[in-house]
Amino acid sequence: MILRDVELLKQFKDISVAMSINTLDESFKNDMDNASGIEARMNTLKVLHKNGIHTVLFLAPIFPAITDYKEIIEKSKLFVDEYWFENLNLRGEYKAWILRYINEKYPQYADLYKRIYVDGNKDYWNELAEEIEAYCTEHDIIHTNFFYHEKLVAQKKGNE
Repeated sequence: MILRDVELLKQFKDISVAMSINTLDESFKNDMDNASGIEARMNTLKVLHKNGIHTVLFLAPIFPAITDYKEIIEKSKLFVDEYWFENLNLRGEYKAWILRYINEKYPQYADLYKRIYVDGNKDYWNELAEEIEAYCTEHDIIHTNFFYHEKLVAQKKGNE
């Protein structure tokens, strides 16, 4: 729907449009949400970028061992100006639903999800954050990591 407003958006001097993508697998996307398809989102970013609008691809939420951030960047790097990364945070009923889903559809990752979401082990996210930082730095990719919500909120409160 945002494409219908491209002419209006082009009138702003400092504007960014962000779209979220966390997979290139349409089947997985459909299991997770009812939003626009992956190709439609990619095409929207292409059109916006072609029209001089700053584009942001929000890789969110990153599903451990499922989201391939490098593959997504490779497919989009010609028309995305900036990348944001956010990890999968699980709470309440959604946590139980995702853990069941992983056990059924991706049993090879069940132990990893248990370590992260049941045992509270943060090693996966710490290592992935370092990997993303190194990759983006090596490839001159503008990026922001939003993995550590608690720290970001505390920092924001400290600045008020």
